[in-house]
Amino acid sequence: MTKIKKDVIVTGIPRGGTTLSAALLDNLENAICLSEPSWQSRWFKRIRDANKVTELVVNDYKKVRSDIIENKPIKDFRNENGSPITNYFNDKKDGERENIRKQREVTFQVEKKDFLLGMKHNAHYTSILPQLIETDFFSIIAIVRHPVPTIMSWKSLNIPISNGRLPHGEPFWKELRNITRSKDKSLAPLVSIYDLFCQRYLSLSNDIHLLKYEEIIKNPRVFEQLTGHSYKEKVILSNRNKSKHYNSALADEIKNKIINHAPHAIKLYPLDDDSIIKK
Repeated sequence: MTKIKKDVIVTGIPRGGTTLSAALLDNLENAICLSEPSWQSRWFKRIRDANKVTELVVNDYKKVRSDIIENKPIKDFRNENGSPITNYFNDKKDGERENIRKQREVTFQVEKKDFLLGMKHNAHYTSILPQLIETDFFSIIAIVRHPVPTIMSWKSLNIPISNGRLPHGEPFWKELRNITRSKDKSLAPLVSIYDLFCQRYLSLSNDIHLLKYEEIIKNPRVFEQLTGHSYKEKVILSNRNKSKHYNSALADEIKNKIINHAPHAIKLYPLDDDSIIKK
């Protein structure tokens, strides 16, 4: 596996393990990975030129790196103790899920000026992935997860993707925009969105590091192997593909929709292999 550059884009399918992956990168020695920088989100909301946004992202990596070296505080979604968040949502006693992410100002300490700097966004970065690749400035890590638990997670939350929308990715990704404008309230648009992400990653697989959530859970050292940086402490992970929110009937419905609407997803996750969803 080719070692990555010091500037890293982390992207992937929403609710597919990107937050966990960003936290794992952040736990490496001489490495920092920010989770969904809010100032970048504003660029994706107000600017309609993919090349301009790409230029801003490149320059932002340079600025953030300089600010960190100068010990200037950076806003990031973090736990109270400054550690990275591994999952934005916690289960509440009433069975609902609560968004626990909170932005805090953090002053980071790095050992060397050429530290690994990552930033994570899902639809944002994936929507301009061809332009990001063209800069040759970044290494790009894209995370995918089995479609059944992923789409079930979408359905269990009150977030834009639950309603078939990804506002920050739509302006720059015509195919995504065509799907999200649909009036169809069934599972079909969600499955089509999932497949569109898979199609993009597969088509650009020679220029990115495409990792599966399930493989990361089995071997979290993949990030050590990829970066050449060691973890500060031992990492133990558990698979969240099967949870108390698992609904067998909904899972079967998702599988049927995938057969009809998601040929690229099937290339990554053959549906005759249920072993990937832990019982």
